[in-house]
Amino acid sequence: MTLSDLYWVLGEQNLGPLEFYFAKAAIKNGKSVNYINIHSLYSDYWKRLSIYSHRLPRKFDNSVQYRYFKVINDKLTAKYNSEKPSCVFIYNDCKILPETISYFKSNGTKIIVFLGDDPNYLLPAKKTFLLTVMNADMVIVPDSGWIDGLKMLDLNNIIFSPVGTDTSVFYPFVPDESQINKYQTDILFVGTGYFANSWGIKRASVLNELCSFRMKLFGDKTWFELFYYYPELEKHFTHRSLNAVEVNIACNCAKLYPVTVNSGVSNGVSTRVFDCIASGIFVIAEYKKDIKTFFPDSEVVCFTSKSDLRNKAEYYLQNENERKDHIEKSLKTVREKYNMDIIVKNILDQI
Repeated sequence: MTLSDLYWVLGEQNLGPLEFYFAKAAIKNGKSVNYINIHSLYSDYWKRLSIYSHRLPRKFDNSVQYRYFKVINDKLTAKYNSEKPSCVFIYNDCKILPETISYFKSNGTKIIVFLGDDPNYLLPAKKTFLLTVMNADMVIVPDSGWIDGLKMLDLNNIIFSPVGTDTSVFYPFVPDESQINKYQTDILFVGTGYFANSWGIKRASVLNELCSFRMKLFGDKTWFELFYYYPELEKHFTHRSLNAVEVNIACNCAKLYPVTVNSGVSNGVSTRVFDCIASGIFVIAEYKKDIKTFFPDSEVVCFTSKSDLRNKAEYYLQNENERKDHIEKSLKTVREKYNMDIIVKNILDQI
């Protein structure tokens, strides 16, 4: 097979599509790119069926999941035979089967996985995730804490890179009256609740420390399981997921964003840190080691406990000038170093 100069970027997110921003940045860096959301390759019937198949005995659940994955992979293979991309970037696993990757590679296509989650961490819905990573030619890792686990599997072709942000999507602006009426608050948080498990309880417990402030929390139905344990938090909750554009608007109507991450993040800097700083809101981030690597001049204020978060939120809400000076400093760093166009250029240079 004679390959084309085309690059593929495969993704599956809708609200905050990092993979789509990656594709845009690759185009700006002179590459011919086709972005493919894998959920566009099949009918909704399969997704609905796969969501409920876990209620079946394991044998039947596995059968349904394999058929679901095969529909996606067959469509992708047919598209591959038509377009013949020379390089395929895969965000996490995208439900790609090992045999599909082997077929692509047998034709000389280079496979590069860029991670948003740790493939060694148990994620039940991502059954072939680690196999995808193990079969890749190169892996882009945003969390230094994941590298040892990958090297244990003899994966050494690793690029350590921050996630970055798309500054054409996240940027400061003056909101209009209707936007202010909808989103204005002192503290803003947008994200999933993870249900009543260790991830969700941790997130709810941290944010519950801020219930005495004027706060708005936007998220999905998974939060409702947590409100039994944290009833005060529900008073701040709006059952609505925000897309990236709406997150940017909300950030421009608020003063402070607390970033707390799930337990799958070891040392890494959350996407939300970069996006929120680019939006011009003041960030207080859960401390992770890589923050010192990417922000060595203390551009990001961190918290190390729930009480530390509460105390720092109170301090910076009361000291507006200091808060604004810090925003200016961190925004300059993100624009100059962590714009997605710059991040992707560095990655392409290494490839």
